[in-house]
Order: sequence, then C-alpha cells, then structure tokens
Amino acid sequence: MTNLQKITILLIFLSFTSCKKNEDEYIFEENRFENIESLKIEKAIETESEIGSKERTYNNTFGIGTSYYPNKNNFILSYPKVYERKQDCFYLETDYFFTPNDSLIKVIFYEWKPKTDTLRSLKISEEKAFEMKLKNLKTLISEKIGKPEVVEIAKRKDTSYNYTDRYKWRKNDLSADLNYDVSGGFKRIRLIVYKK
Repeated sequence: MTNLQKITILLIFLSFTSCKKNEDEYIFEENRFENIESLKIEKAIETESEIGSKERTYNNTFGIGTSYYPNKNNFILSYPKVYERKQDCFYLETDYFFTPNDSLIKVIFYEWKPKTDTLRSLKISEEKAFEMKLKNLKTLISEKIGKPEVVEIAKRKDTSYNYTDRYKWRKNDLSADLNYDVSGGFKRIRLIVYKK
C-alpha cells in the first residue's frame, strides 16, 4: 500500500469519525437531565472540569429571558456560570442559571457554534455538521423522554434563509427546548433544559 493510499484511508476514516456521536451524552445523564432540580452548581462545575471545559469569567452578567425560561415560580437567579468547550466540529457554550441561596440549578442553556476551520479541513459542510448534531441531540432527548410535543419546522416556509426550527419536549415538569437558528451564513443550535 502506498503512502498516498494510506493517507487517503486515514482522511476518510477521520471524516467519518470527526463528529463523534457520543460527545453530547453527558448532557443526558440522569442527574443533569431528568433530575436537574437536584443538581447543584458545584457538581456542574466538577463535571465541566472533568470533560475539559474552561470557565469563562468575562461577559457573564446577563440573565435569561422568559421566552427561554418562563420562571413560573419567580426564582431569583444568579448570573450564570459559563463554560466553553471545543468539540470536534463545534464550540459549545454552557450557561448554568441557579438560585444563589441553595446553589440549585434551574436552567442549563447549551449553545453550539461551528468550528469553521475544522469543518473546512475535513471537507464537511457546515450544513451537514449541523444536521448531524441536530439529529444526534433529537435522538438523545427522545430516548430519555419520548417524542417532542411541539415541532415547528420553519426552513421550508421561509425562502430568505432566516429561520428557526423548534422542537419542544415535555415530560412531567421537565422541559427540553431545542432550536436550530439560521440567519444568512450564521448558524447555531441551542438547547434549554429546565424543570417548571
């Protein structure tokens, strides 16, 4: 086998394995997902450290709007603890909103943005990478709490390339809202997990 053939096989292998399907499974561990109401910020910090995330200490003085978290119990939420991590094809930001008096997490807000240089070097289109990530997240959520209660696919309705596809899961008091936002060349996926 020539060096060119070996390199070609290696590149093909890397393209198929570059966006690992399991890099998001930790999100759906029972104590982070179904039992989010008992998750303390200290445990979330420990998990983020274990998976190699870095805490972002600047620009963290923001809240979360009621369009993302209805906050029907009127919890007073601290500014979030924000963590950033590089995945294979994406940058992931995770925001933890918690009550300061007991350190219990009320909302976890995940946002994936593309690592454009990595996708280009692997010859994976951004659109394909987002499709794979969205499919993976929908599958992982559905395995935990069933089919989504709400599915709003705007892509086919809007020809201006500005749209948001929404998926909402509800089980008991658990809510998982998954949004795929596209605005021109900008794309992102957001997942908001909370208990009512």
